[in-house]
Amino acid sequence: MKKLILLMISLISISLFASDGAKIFKQKCAVCHGENAQKSSLGVSKIIAGWPLEKTIKKLKEYKTGKLNQYGFGNMMRNRATKLTEKEMLAVAKYIESLK
Repeated sequence: MKKLILLMISLISISLFASDGAKIFKQKCAVCHGENAQKSSLGVSKIIAGWPLEKTIKKLKEYKTGKLNQYGFGNMMRNRATKLTEKEMLAVAKYIESLK
């Protein structure tokens, strides 16, 4: 019974986390990447829908620190990424990964 309760709590928290990620994505990312991350930003970047969680977090952290300037979007992405907390990055990354 305890295992079932723990499983249910885990599933609920994952779904709440994903919904936060969807909300953050729609507010901060969708304008360039599309509502479901299916759009190539300015016709240049790769489509990010379905990216693995680790890849998205790595890229966001690299943009945040200024180490990445892919497609010349470094400043724009740094401005967006610096406004995300670690928890928000994780939520957004989980959402993006779910868009397979």
